[in-house]
Amino acid sequence: MYPIKLVLFDLDDTLLHFADYWENSVKDAFRNHFFTSEMNSNDLFEVFSNVEQFLVKKLDSKQISFDEYRTKRFLYSMDQMGKTTDVETAINFEMFYQSISKKHMKPNVMINKTIKDLSNYYQIGVLTNGSKGWQNDKLEAIGLDGIIPKEYVFISEVIGYEKPSPEIYHYVLSMTSLPPEQVLVVGDSWTNDVAAPIQEGLKAIWLNKKNYQVPQEPRPLAVITEIEELRAILLSHVGDSPLD
Repeated sequence: MYPIKLVLFDLDDTLLHFADYWENSVKDAFRNHFFTSEMNSNDLFEVFSNVEQFLVKKLDSKQISFDEYRTKRFLYSMDQMGKTTDVETAINFEMFYQSISKKHMKPNVMINKTIKDLSNYYQIGVLTNGSKGWQNDKLEAIGLDGIIPKEYVFISEVIGYEKPSPEIYHYVLSMTSLPPEQVLVVGDSWTNDVAAPIQEGLKAIWLNKKNYQVPQEPRPLAVITEIEELRAILLSHVGDSPLD
């Protein structure tokens, strides 16, 4: 796949899937947080999930920031449950939920092996929206912090821009001193990980686990449903490794 030199992975729902830890983590947090411990965690999770889906759309369309998304999902859920609370409690719950989530996150052996094998021939990095501490905690929990170099972990809170803002991709290019055509983005969001980077001249592969209809434009390098499919795409000519 020369001349690609750097492969940047999205983190959430790409290297780490919400479905693997989210429900157990949220319910665990509800059962043990001071504000929600006496509420029915199953009922609350159903409300929380619906609010989550509503706010994710606003987040993806940049109507709200990540910080707003994380506080509003708690505030809106409590409101629907007839409970009055405040932003301070919402932030406290978010921090509590994050601390609990780490024990529910497990390494994916097949994904980690694929990333490790790719790292023998490409520079590997992460480009993710979110807070520095939380995203680094996730990488540690799933066992990728020792595989992906810290200098190639790009987090929106540190950069000051969120995907799909053009500035976040420009930042990566400036920090790596690579031309855009040598950087490949792999992720689950069509907007953030395909359309936006391609618009800035980068290459992209769409992780389409839910088999959504593929838009006609722009055209990604490939569409996959599992990270392991990258082997056939990126390791088919290992003798032409960009690291040689």
